[in-house]
Amino acid sequence: LLLVAFAAALRFWQLDSLGLTHFDEGSYAMTGRWLATFGREGWIFQSGHAPGLFPTLVGMCFLLCGVQDYAAIGVSACTGSLTVAVIYAIGRCWFGRAAGLLAALFLATAEYHLIYSRLALTDATFTLLFWASLGCLFMGIQENRRSWLISGGVLTGLCWNTKYHGFFPLLIAGAWLCVQAVYRLSRRHQPVAAKELWRSFGLAAAIAGLLYLPWLSFVQFSVGYGAILQGQVAHSFGQSALLVTSPQTLYFYLSHWLTPALLLAALAGATAVLLRRDRSGFFLLLVLVLFAASALFYLSFPRLLLPVVPGLCLLAGLGVAELGRLFRRRAQWLRAGLAVVILTMNSRAAQPVLALRTDAYRRAADYLQQARVPVLTQMSKNFYFYEKAKSLELRRHQPAQLDSLLLHAGQALIAVDPILQRFPERAQWFEKWRPRLSHVHEIPIDLYEPVYYQGFDPTRLAQLPPVVAPFRPGEAKIEIYEWRNPR
Repeated sequence: LLLVAFAAALRFWQLDSLGLTHFDEGSYAMTGRWLATFGREGWIFQSGHAPGLFPTLVGMCFLLCGVQDYAAIGVSACTGSLTVAVIYAIGRCWFGRAAGLLAALFLATAEYHLIYSRLALTDATFTLLFWASLGCLFMGIQENRRSWLISGGVLTGLCWNTKYHGFFPLLIAGAWLCVQAVYRLSRRHQPVAAKELWRSFGLAAAIAGLLYLPWLSFVQFSVGYGAILQGQVAHSFGQSALLVTSPQTLYFYLSHWLTPALLLAALAGATAVLLRRDRSGFFLLLVLVLFAASALFYLSFPRLLLPVVPGLCLLAGLGVAELGRLFRRRAQWLRAGLAVVILTMNSRAAQPVLALRTDAYRRAADYLQQARVPVLTQMSKNFYFYEKAKSLELRRHQPAQLDSLLLHAGQALIAVDPILQRFPERAQWFEKWRPRLSHVHEIPIDLYEPVYYQGFDPTRLAQLPPVVAPFRPGEAKIEIYEWRNPR
């Protein structure tokens, strides 16, 4: 409970200073509003973004707390905090109490995990369910207990309803079962895994599939599941190169948002696993290798690598615990010293995250609401969650219609953010009118650093055209212009 409280204190810190900054956040929040208002406002489930569990949780929070951005972000803050408890339980079960405690503390203060626990995205929730599923499935396999495997199947079903690759815990656990079977066959004196274990694992997979079936049916009868698969393929095997994301990109993510001390401790933990030769350690390495390898075959998004972070914290906890044992007389002091170094570095890295205000779009909506004149906008999708009176979105109107609107309006406001660059025809229209507009207000857009990198190599950000990477650190802003008809 103390670990969860500590993690929650960081993740809920100054929650009212946060807002929706990622376009996917806008989609989930609008679906949550649709659920909370029983279809009167917002949007129905947007199957192109993710399955429906996370927006449903957002909708439930809206019913309890009101339709507020902090309620949507609070879902991630809650699940991120609970992940710390899950990692403590896994670490304690696999490697001992000291390793579990250290792993939980490292995760609680890890900048990478902290960032996504303060965004209304699916990733913190997915990471919680991913590791809870793996923990149950591994226990079921090791102890040959159906109850653990059934629990793992239920959790995997929930994980699958959070992201489209949420079946990964079953794939990884199945790979582990196959590795065990091959190992036992190579040692003839050890019995082959009992058929009962495979039946129980099959039952877990069936439960996960049944839990996913309602969403699969919804997608099939709305946009067609083939469209979802086509989109997934287009972002992975549909690319020209075999490896869509380079290993250097994964290293960039981990080295930027995890401290060197934590990564070195994780390396020590991986070495300890190879020396200890215990099954739980090998399973952990298998999880990390398979998940990181799968990320190489998909477009580069920092959030896709988030589930690796708790695993690295488990390795780091084991590494510090094992290093302490090398010096038995001063083991406790050495562990404490190493832990303090890592936690201090983590805390220093986390300070800018906790201090950052991300409420630019909320402030922009408040400003525009006070004007009481027609408003034209082209903003990232998350902005439209804040609107009380709907604006005219540029991309939904032809340039001729926009011309006519301005010429017949006595006064109007036009608000744009960098996403305008994604719509070249509307950007051209705006530039045509800009000389006749008065610049009246601007609001800097502060984003968590990973949000800037969406589907491209982060080291090439400066070379990419605005249509690919419209948001730039220190440059992104909402600009508001006023039109006054000279007639």
